[in-house]
Amino acid sequence: MILWTLRREVRALRRYNLQSRGETDPTRFVEALIELGPTFVKLGQILSTRPDILPEEYVAALERLQERAPVVPLDVIKATIKTELGGKLADHFETFECDPVASASLAQVHRATLKDGTVVAVKVQRPDMDALISRDMAALSFGITILAKIVPRKLRRSNLSDFFAEFRRYTLNELDFAAEAQTIERFRLNFVGHDTVTIPNTYQKLTTRRVLTMDWVEGLHLGDAAAILTDEKKDKLVSGLVNMLLKMFVSDGLFHADLHPGNIVFHSDGRLTLLDFGMYGQLEPRQQDRFILYWMAVVQGQTRRAFHHFRAQTDALPDADEAAFFGQFAKLAEEFYTSPLRETSLAKIYLEMMQAGYQTGFVFPASLMLHAKALTTAEALLFELAPDARFEQLSRPYIAREFAARVASPNRLAKRASQILPELLLLGELPPQTAMDEDWDWSTTKALANDLASQIGLTNVDGGRTMLRDLVEHHALPILQATKPALNVPDILKATWRRYDELERNLRIAETTGAMITTHLAALTLAIYESLVAQGQSPEEAHGLVYQIGWSIYEPMSELPLMLAKTLSADPTKQMRIATNVFRKFPFGDPAYGWRDIDTDPNTVGFDCTKCPVASFFKQHDASGLCVKTWCALDYPLAQKWGGKLERTGTIAMGDDHCDFRWNMDPARPSQQNNTKAET
Repeated sequence: MILWTLRREVRALRRYNLQSRGETDPTRFVEALIELGPTFVKLGQILSTRPDILPEEYVAALERLQERAPVVPLDVIKATIKTELGGKLADHFETFECDPVASASLAQVHRATLKDGTVVAVKVQRPDMDALISRDMAALSFGITILAKIVPRKLRRSNLSDFFAEFRRYTLNELDFAAEAQTIERFRLNFVGHDTVTIPNTYQKLTTRRVLTMDWVEGLHLGDAAAILTDEKKDKLVSGLVNMLLKMFVSDGLFHADLHPGNIVFHSDGRLTLLDFGMYGQLEPRQQDRFILYWMAVVQGQTRRAFHHFRAQTDALPDADEAAFFGQFAKLAEEFYTSPLRETSLAKIYLEMMQAGYQTGFVFPASLMLHAKALTTAEALLFELAPDARFEQLSRPYIAREFAARVASPNRLAKRASQILPELLLLGELPPQTAMDEDWDWSTTKALANDLASQIGLTNVDGGRTMLRDLVEHHALPILQATKPALNVPDILKATWRRYDELERNLRIAETTGAMITTHLAALTLAIYESLVAQGQSPEEAHGLVYQIGWSIYEPMSELPLMLAKTLSADPTKQMRIATNVFRKFPFGDPAYGWRDIDTDPNTVGFDCTKCPVASFFKQHDASGLCVKTWCALDYPLAQKWGGKLERTGTIAMGDDHCDFRWNMDPARPSQQNNTKAET
């Protein structure tokens, strides 16, 4: 029965691909899968994510596939619960509704209450699923073997063997409800502290391989949310939805792969709840990086650069045509740039570009195909709530933050440099990507670096001190030498480093790399100031010189956030938000520094600093005034460089419990810098 049906549908599909297209073929294919049973219903759901394998009409028919299954009698459900949990139904649940709220191919769901009154959903597997799935998997495996002989080229191009392995993994994972509960917990950990997304609690003592107990979730379906909520609440839902999608698809790499409207519940307070985690996907860190770089290139109109990152993730078949691939890629990119709202989107183009790769002989990993289709499905939710939304515009600040966070990771930069410098120094060449390792024992690299340092006459401390001395003196020398009357610069620098060593000896190791850098620079600030005063400079003159040196170091640091912000957005307020977010990641990142966002008018970016190790250092040395005149004062020219005006009423260094930052981007609004408490 199974093999005959599969043979019939494969022949129909071949005719369909040869343009003998019958309108009933896709519909009959879906009906055949339903008739064959749960394994093939799941196969249809996975095939709907692979437009490289099936024609778009088949994919569209599969997307509308609804699992239809007869209700399992309550006696059978009770027997399964007794076998899995032990004891009677009443031993575990105060109430258990007889009629299921859902009945699907693998399981059905009943509403129940626990002994403490908590309302839960109990998912119970249908009987004999293991034997049925094993039989069907054997039949499918045999069918793929036959296809390998009938259409070997198509099988290679569609990567069908890997696809079947992925499908087998998904299906067997869906049979293990304990594994699904673990997946739910992984998503919950990823969303800890995320106030707009909730993940249902699972109940470990009431969960086994065939029974899953989790929180009952009440809320709105997508259509109801779009119809009845106010524009303000829908805007909040849209913002939460975009952040949820990007967190999964970009930041975490662990994503819900079946975000159709039935698997997400909307709440009137702007929260979202995800359901049904049987189908999920994962991207490797390098795939996440490539997606970010592809995204950044596409939205800037850099088609060749986008193609480079896209092509790098494929395997080329012997007859692959890269010129044809790029031609289709460039055509799709142009369509994205010129199409009106709603006719295309970044996610849709992403998927269509993968189809173009398939057609020209390039094979994508199954995980990336799933990622592309899942992102497209999820984006459709957004359009239902906000018909005129542009996903790439809404996601731009998030991508900027993610890029900045990845770039600013000290370990990431150090590891990458350690794999580039040896080849560059000895051979004058950069190693290819294939020669770069993603993970290894980093301690051995650091030990080797210490050995190399000792061979060239540098100790661990001296090497770092030399770099620090060069950095500071490069910026300080021109300013000090230009001072009138002339200063004894060598003596000032010698006294500065002597005093710095005294201060550094008592510095605690900070919580983050950024805080270590800033607190050590704070110690240098105090050392230079004291040395200048000792050489006869007045406190006001010394403040001015230290301020100039500080700005000459600080200004170049501000270039990368500004460049990134201008690359990703043309809106001045968004640029300011992106740039300040980058600095709040590194070097001024938590937990060493504390931050809280403040609601402001549309032309102002507002937040408070609630914890500052630099201010604490200066306070400890009775030098808070120096902090105000130098470090705090540098924020004003920084705001001007980034196209805005800083408004501030106080700082931690001045004795307040926080530093308030209000970056005003309205050119018509007068500056509020006359609140010069910071300068008095």
